[in-house]
Amino acid sequence: MSEKEYGTYSAPWTKTFDLVFLIGWLAGLAVLTGITIFQRDTVNIDSNFFAFGVVKILLVCTIALVGGLICRKFCDTDEKGYIVYTRPTKFKVNYTRKLQHFAAYLAPLINPFGKHEGLLPHLWETLFVMLTFLLLIKPLRENVRLFMLQFNSMDRPEDRPHTLKWIILGNVLPGLLLSVYFQYLFEKVLDAPFLVMIVVIAVSIGDGLAEPVGMYLGKHKYTVPAWNFKRRYTRSYAGSACVFITTLIGVLAFHGDFSTMRQFIAALVILPPLMTFAEAFAPHSMDTPVMMLSGYTVLAGICCWGWF
Repeated sequence: MSEKEYGTYSAPWTKTFDLVFLIGWLAGLAVLTGITIFQRDTVNIDSNFFAFGVVKILLVCTIALVGGLICRKFCDTDEKGYIVYTRPTKFKVNYTRKLQHFAAYLAPLINPFGKHEGLLPHLWETLFVMLTFLLLIKPLRENVRLFMLQFNSMDRPEDRPHTLKWIILGNVLPGLLLSVYFQYLFEKVLDAPFLVMIVVIAVSIGDGLAEPVGMYLGKHKYTVPAWNFKRRYTRSYAGSACVFITTLIGVLAFHGDFSTMRQFIAALVILPPLMTFAEAFAPHSMDTPVMMLSGYTVLAGICCWGWF
Protein backbone atom coordinates (compact mmCIF):
# COMPACT_ATOMS: atom_id res chain seq x y z
CA MET A 1 0.00 0.00 0.00
CA SER A 2 1.34 3.39 -0.87
CA GLU A 3 0.88 6.75 0.77
CA LYS A 4 -1.16 7.89 -2.24
CA GLU A 5 -3.90 5.45 -1.29
CA TYR A 6 -4.40 7.44 1.88
CA GLY A 7 -3.96 11.09 2.80
CA THR A 8 -0.74 13.05 2.50
CA TYR A 9 0.99 15.74 4.53
CA SER A 10 1.17 18.19 1.64
CA ALA A 11 -1.00 20.90 3.24
CA PRO A 12 0.79 23.85 4.94
CA TRP A 13 1.11 23.08 8.62
CA THR A 14 -0.42 26.45 9.54
CA LYS A 15 -3.70 25.24 8.04
CA THR A 16 -3.77 21.98 9.97
CA PHE A 17 -4.26 20.74 13.52
CA ASP A 18 -0.53 21.24 14.14
CA LEU A 19 -0.97 24.99 14.58
CA VAL A 20 -4.02 24.51 16.81
CA PHE A 21 -2.02 22.05 18.89
CA LEU A 22 0.87 24.50 19.29
CA ILE A 23 -1.42 27.36 20.34
CA GLY A 24 -3.34 25.10 22.71
CA TRP A 25 -0.18 23.80 24.38
CA LEU A 26 1.25 27.31 24.83
CA ALA A 27 -2.08 28.45 26.31
CA GLY A 28 -2.00 25.52 28.72
CA LEU A 29 1.56 26.41 29.69
CA ALA A 30 0.59 30.02 30.38
CA VAL A 31 -2.43 29.04 32.48
CA LEU A 32 -0.60 26.45 34.57
CA THR A 33 2.36 28.80 35.10
CA GLY A 34 0.03 31.54 36.30
CA ILE A 35 -1.83 29.23 38.69
CA THR A 36 1.42 27.78 40.03
CA ILE A 37 2.87 31.22 40.73
CA PHE A 38 -0.36 32.38 42.36
CA GLN A 39 -0.53 29.29 44.58
CA ARG A 40 3.21 28.83 45.10
CA ASP A 41 2.82 28.84 48.91
CA THR A 42 0.22 26.08 48.96
CA VAL A 43 1.16 23.64 46.18
CA ASN A 44 3.81 20.95 46.53
CA ILE A 45 5.67 21.76 43.30
CA ASP A 46 9.42 22.36 43.51
CA SER A 47 12.58 22.11 41.42
CA ASN A 48 12.69 18.33 41.89
CA PHE A 49 9.25 18.05 40.34
CA PHE A 50 10.27 19.87 37.15
CA ALA A 51 13.64 18.09 37.01
CA PHE A 52 11.92 14.73 37.06
CA GLY A 53 9.42 16.10 34.56
CA VAL A 54 12.30 16.39 32.11
CA VAL A 55 13.18 12.75 32.84
CA LYS A 56 9.60 11.72 32.06
CA ILE A 57 9.69 13.64 28.78
CA LEU A 58 12.92 11.89 27.82
CA LEU A 59 11.40 8.53 28.80
CA VAL A 60 8.38 8.95 26.53
CA CYS A 61 10.55 10.25 23.67
CA THR A 62 13.00 7.36 24.03
CA ILE A 63 10.24 4.75 23.88
CA ALA A 64 8.78 6.48 20.81
CA LEU A 65 12.25 6.51 19.25
CA VAL A 66 12.62 2.77 19.81
CA GLY A 67 9.23 2.27 18.17
CA GLY A 68 10.32 4.36 15.20
CA LEU A 69 13.52 2.35 14.76
CA ILE A 70 11.45 -0.85 14.78
CA CYS A 71 9.21 0.62 12.07
CA ARG A 72 12.22 1.53 9.95
CA LYS A 73 13.49 -2.04 10.22
CA PHE A 74 10.34 -3.53 8.72
CA CYS A 75 9.15 -0.73 6.44
CA ASP A 76 10.57 1.63 3.84
CA THR A 77 10.27 5.41 3.95
CA ASP A 78 9.68 8.08 1.36
CA GLU A 79 11.99 11.02 0.68
CA LYS A 80 10.68 12.94 3.71
CA GLY A 81 10.94 10.02 6.10
CA TYR A 82 7.31 8.86 6.27
CA ILE A 83 6.65 5.13 6.46
CA VAL A 84 5.47 3.41 3.28
CA TYR A 85 4.61 -0.26 2.85
CA THR A 86 6.50 -0.99 -0.35
CA ARG A 87 7.65 -4.49 0.55
CA PRO A 88 5.74 -7.50 1.89
CA THR A 89 5.49 -7.43 5.68
CA LYS A 90 3.06 -8.40 8.41
CA PHE A 91 4.32 -5.57 10.56
CA LYS A 92 1.95 -2.68 11.27
CA VAL A 93 2.56 0.68 12.90
CA ASN A 94 -0.43 -0.15 15.13
CA TYR A 95 1.94 -2.25 17.23
CA THR A 96 4.55 0.39 17.99
CA ARG A 97 2.02 3.16 18.68
CA LYS A 98 0.87 1.09 21.66
CA LEU A 99 4.36 1.47 23.13
CA GLN A 100 3.90 5.22 22.95
CA HIS A 101 0.49 4.98 24.61
CA PHE A 102 1.91 2.91 27.44
CA ALA A 103 4.72 5.40 28.06
CA ALA A 104 2.36 8.38 27.88
CA TYR A 105 -0.06 6.97 30.46
CA LEU A 106 2.58 5.47 32.72
CA ALA A 107 4.87 8.51 32.99
CA PRO A 108 2.47 10.71 35.02
CA LEU A 109 1.97 7.89 37.53
CA ILE A 110 5.68 7.69 38.42
CA ASN A 111 6.17 9.67 41.63
CA PRO A 112 9.61 8.84 43.08
CA PHE A 113 9.51 11.62 45.67
CA GLY A 114 6.15 10.57 47.10
CA LYS A 115 4.93 14.11 47.65
CA HIS A 116 3.99 15.53 44.26
CA GLU A 117 0.32 14.64 44.49
CA GLY A 118 -2.72 16.73 43.77
CA LEU A 119 -4.59 18.11 40.79
CA LEU A 120 -2.08 20.79 39.75
CA PRO A 121 1.01 18.50 39.64
CA HIS A 122 -0.96 15.98 37.59
CA LEU A 123 -2.00 18.68 35.12
CA TRP A 124 1.65 19.71 34.75
CA GLU A 125 2.58 16.10 34.06
CA THR A 126 -0.11 15.98 31.39
CA LEU A 127 1.47 19.05 29.81
CA PHE A 128 4.88 17.33 29.91
CA VAL A 129 3.50 14.33 28.04
CA MET A 130 1.73 16.52 25.51
CA LEU A 131 5.06 18.23 24.82
CA THR A 132 6.47 14.93 23.58
CA PHE A 133 3.73 14.90 20.92
CA LEU A 134 4.05 18.62 20.18
CA LEU A 135 7.64 17.96 19.09
CA LEU A 136 6.18 15.85 16.28
CA ILE A 137 4.30 18.59 14.42
CA LYS A 138 5.13 18.87 10.73
CA PRO A 139 7.78 21.68 10.72
CA LEU A 140 9.77 19.93 13.44
CA ARG A 141 9.55 16.31 12.31
CA GLU A 142 10.36 17.09 8.68
CA ASN A 143 13.50 18.97 9.69
CA VAL A 144 14.72 16.88 12.63
CA ARG A 145 15.28 13.18 11.93
CA LEU A 146 14.99 12.29 15.62
CA PHE A 147 11.44 13.64 15.73
CA MET A 148 10.51 11.96 12.44
CA LEU A 149 11.63 8.62 13.87
CA GLN A 150 9.35 9.16 16.85
CA PHE A 151 6.49 10.13 14.56
CA ASN A 152 7.02 6.96 12.52
CA SER A 153 6.14 4.90 15.57
CA MET A 154 2.53 6.17 15.62
CA ASP A 155 1.80 7.28 12.03
CA ARG A 156 -0.63 4.71 10.66
CA PRO A 157 -0.98 5.30 6.89
CA GLU A 158 -4.76 4.88 7.13
CA ASP A 159 -4.93 7.80 9.59
CA ARG A 160 -3.11 10.30 7.37
CA PRO A 161 -3.22 13.26 7.30
CA HIS A 162 -5.01 13.26 10.67
CA THR A 163 -2.65 11.04 12.68
CA LEU A 164 -1.63 13.67 15.21
CA LYS A 165 -5.13 15.15 15.48
CA TRP A 166 -6.83 11.83 16.07
CA ILE A 167 -4.26 10.49 18.48
CA ILE A 168 -4.31 13.69 20.56
CA LEU A 169 -8.02 14.60 20.54
CA GLY A 170 -9.44 11.09 20.31
CA ASN A 171 -7.00 9.21 22.50
CA VAL A 172 -4.13 10.74 24.44
CA LEU A 173 -5.63 14.00 25.71
CA PRO A 174 -8.97 12.59 26.91
CA GLY A 175 -7.13 9.58 28.33
CA LEU A 176 -4.68 11.76 30.25
CA LEU A 177 -7.41 14.06 31.56
CA LEU A 178 -9.38 11.04 32.75
CA SER A 179 -6.22 9.75 34.42
CA VAL A 180 -5.66 13.12 36.11
CA TYR A 181 -9.15 13.16 37.57
CA PHE A 182 -9.21 9.55 38.72
CA GLN A 183 -5.63 9.60 39.98
CA TYR A 184 -6.57 12.57 42.14
CA LEU A 185 -9.73 10.75 43.27
CA PHE A 186 -7.88 7.57 44.19
CA GLU A 187 -5.16 9.54 46.02
CA LYS A 188 -7.19 12.05 47.99
CA VAL A 189 -10.59 10.43 48.41
CA LEU A 190 -10.20 6.67 48.17
CA ASP A 191 -6.66 6.51 49.62
CA ALA A 192 -5.67 3.82 47.12
CA PRO A 193 -3.37 5.56 44.59
CA PHE A 194 -1.80 2.39 43.18
CA LEU A 195 -5.11 0.88 42.05
CA VAL A 196 -5.09 3.17 39.00
CA MET A 197 -2.33 0.94 37.64
CA ILE A 198 -4.86 -1.85 37.06
CA VAL A 199 -6.61 0.22 34.39
CA VAL A 200 -3.31 1.47 32.91
CA ILE A 201 -2.05 -2.12 32.58
CA ALA A 202 -5.31 -3.26 30.98
CA VAL A 203 -5.38 -0.35 28.53
CA SER A 204 -1.71 -0.23 27.62
CA ILE A 205 -0.55 -3.84 27.75
CA GLY A 206 -3.82 -5.71 27.24
CA ASP A 207 -5.08 -3.55 24.40
CA GLY A 208 -1.55 -3.29 23.02
CA LEU A 209 -1.23 -7.08 22.74
CA ALA A 210 -4.75 -7.62 21.43
CA GLU A 211 -4.08 -6.62 17.84
CA PRO A 212 -0.80 -8.48 17.12
CA VAL A 213 -1.99 -11.58 18.99
CA GLY A 214 -5.29 -11.42 17.17
CA MET A 215 -3.54 -11.10 13.82
CA TYR A 216 -1.15 -14.03 14.29
CA LEU A 217 -3.17 -16.33 16.54
CA GLY A 218 -6.74 -15.13 16.12
CA LYS A 219 -8.21 -17.87 13.95
CA HIS A 220 -11.68 -17.46 15.45
CA LYS A 221 -13.24 -14.08 14.74
CA TYR A 222 -16.39 -12.29 15.79
CA THR A 223 -17.92 -8.99 14.79
CA VAL A 224 -19.27 -6.24 16.99
CA PRO A 225 -21.30 -3.17 16.00
CA ALA A 226 -19.95 0.32 16.35
CA TRP A 227 -21.72 2.51 18.87
CA ASN A 228 -23.82 4.05 16.09
CA PHE A 229 -24.59 0.56 14.66
CA LYS A 230 -23.73 1.79 11.13
CA ARG A 231 -20.80 -0.55 10.66
CA ARG A 232 -19.23 -3.58 12.30
CA TYR A 233 -15.70 -4.29 13.49
CA THR A 234 -13.92 -7.62 13.43
CA ARG A 235 -12.35 -8.88 16.64
CA SER A 236 -10.69 -12.16 17.53
CA TYR A 237 -11.23 -14.24 20.64
CA ALA A 238 -7.45 -14.49 21.08
CA GLY A 239 -7.07 -10.70 21.03
CA SER A 240 -9.94 -10.19 23.46
CA ALA A 241 -8.43 -12.84 25.72
CA CYS A 242 -5.32 -10.64 26.00
CA VAL A 243 -7.37 -7.81 27.47
CA PHE A 244 -9.20 -10.19 29.81
CA ILE A 245 -6.09 -11.97 31.09
CA THR A 246 -4.03 -8.78 31.44
CA THR A 247 -6.78 -7.11 33.46
CA LEU A 248 -7.04 -10.21 35.63
CA ILE A 249 -3.29 -10.14 36.26
CA GLY A 250 -3.46 -6.43 37.08
CA VAL A 251 -6.14 -6.99 39.72
CA LEU A 252 -4.17 -9.87 41.24
CA ALA A 253 -0.94 -7.83 41.26
CA PHE A 254 -2.52 -5.02 43.28
CA HIS A 255 -4.75 -7.14 45.52
CA GLY A 256 -3.05 -5.75 48.62
CA ASP A 257 -4.22 -2.22 47.82
CA PHE A 258 -7.90 -3.06 48.19
CA SER A 259 -9.36 -2.17 51.57
CA THR A 260 -11.43 -5.34 51.90
CA MET A 261 -11.56 -8.82 50.45
CA ARG A 262 -15.03 -8.01 49.18
CA GLN A 263 -13.63 -5.19 47.03
CA PHE A 264 -10.89 -7.43 45.67
CA ILE A 265 -13.30 -10.22 44.71
CA ALA A 266 -15.67 -7.73 43.08
CA ALA A 267 -12.81 -6.27 41.01
CA LEU A 268 -11.63 -9.75 40.09
CA VAL A 269 -15.08 -10.72 38.83
CA ILE A 270 -16.20 -7.45 37.19
CA LEU A 271 -13.15 -5.70 35.72
CA PRO A 272 -11.76 -8.34 33.27
CA PRO A 273 -15.02 -8.82 31.31
CA LEU A 274 -15.81 -5.10 31.53
CA MET A 275 -12.47 -4.05 30.00
CA THR A 276 -12.76 -6.75 27.34
CA PHE A 277 -16.24 -5.55 26.38
CA ALA A 278 -15.13 -1.88 26.36
CA GLU A 279 -12.17 -2.62 24.06
CA ALA A 280 -14.33 -4.62 21.68
CA PHE A 281 -17.04 -1.98 21.27
CA ALA A 282 -14.95 1.19 21.45
CA PRO A 283 -15.08 3.43 18.34
CA HIS A 284 -12.06 3.43 16.04
CA SER A 285 -9.09 5.32 17.57
CA MET A 286 -11.04 5.98 20.78
CA ASP A 287 -10.58 2.67 22.58
CA THR A 288 -8.26 4.14 25.24
CA PRO A 289 -10.60 6.81 26.68
CA VAL A 290 -13.57 4.40 26.52
CA MET A 291 -11.66 1.71 28.40
CA MET A 292 -10.30 4.22 30.91
CA LEU A 293 -13.67 5.79 31.64
CA SER A 294 -15.30 2.39 32.06
CA GLY A 295 -12.50 0.89 34.14
CA TYR A 296 -11.85 3.85 36.41
CA THR A 297 -15.55 4.49 37.07
CA VAL A 298 -16.33 0.90 38.00
CA LEU A 299 -13.13 0.53 40.03
CA ALA A 300 -13.97 3.68 41.98
CA GLY A 301 -17.46 2.33 42.60
CA ILE A 302 -16.02 -0.92 43.89
CA CYS A 303 -13.72 0.97 46.26
CA CYS A 304 -16.64 3.08 47.53
CA TRP A 305 -18.60 -0.11 48.14
CA GLY A 306 -16.55 -0.82 51.23
CA TRP A 307 -17.82 2.35 52.87
CA PHE A 308 -21.41 1.11 53.12
